[in-house]
Amino acid sequence: MPKRDGEKMALISVHLSPKMLQQIEELVRRDLSSSQREAIRSAIRELLLNHGADRERREKPRKEPE
Repeated sequence: MPKRDGEKMALISVHLSPKMLQQIEELVRRDLSSSQREAIRSAIRELLLNHGADRERREKPRKEPE
C-alpha cells in the first residue's frame, strides 16, 4: 500500500461520468491541480472538512448534567 505523508493510503475505485472526468482534466490543464488523483483527493478532503463526522461532533450541543 503506498504511503503519503507517512500515512498508508487505501485504493478505491469510482465511476465518473465522461463530463465529470473532462471537468477534472480541465482543472489539471489549468494547473489548478497537479493530477486527476490529486484533484479527487482534494475534493474529498474539502468535503470531509466541511461536512465530515468530526465537524458534526464538534457542532452538536452537549447535554448539561442534571
